[in-house]
Amino acid sequence: MDHETPTEPETGTDETREPMNDETGTPYGDDADSMQVIEKLMAERDDAIAAKLRSQADFANFQRRSIENEARARTGGLVQLTRSLMPVLDHFDLALAQDLSKVTVEQMAKSIEMTRAELQKALEQNGISRIEPAVGAPFDPMQHDAVMKQPVEGVAPGCVSMRFQTGWKLGESVLRPAKVAVAPEA
Repeated sequence: MDHETPTEPETGTDETREPMNDETGTPYGDDADSMQVIEKLMAERDDAIAAKLRSQADFANFQRRSIENEARARTGGLVQLTRSLMPVLDHFDLALAQDLSKVTVEQMAKSIEMTRAELQKALEQNGISRIEPAVGAPFDPMQHDAVMKQPVEGVAPGCVSMRFQTGWKLGESVLRPAKVAVAPEA
């Protein structure tokens, strides 16, 4: 009889052993642990989907509020402009209500002058100003529209030699450039 030392029973070769879960120390094949891992992953997935949907809803609400705010601001600006133009319309109504047989040309001219001043005031209150380049001012293509070359004595080449039409701007944005003539190069 040989003396054999008792050995532990073989549980399988390395190739046949089930992989072990490092966190729990149990084989991955354990149904209870697998179900817990699956449930945990499903809960994480559901939370991620819910967070994504909340983000999309928040963004849609932000876009809607932005559009509403823009419309409100536009309406507010129009209300302000309209209110400032109402006195101008009142001046026109007063002028048109006059008995033309009793109004002199000078009185009519004075009425037009007052109405124009009121309109200019209303525009300025709303940030709209005139572009009126003086003769001899440097030509600025961002604010002036050169419609012709016109030499004028005493005006340097490339400078405004004549203004045909006043321009307009809102803040720094040119609404209409001033139409000018420019002194040509010699």
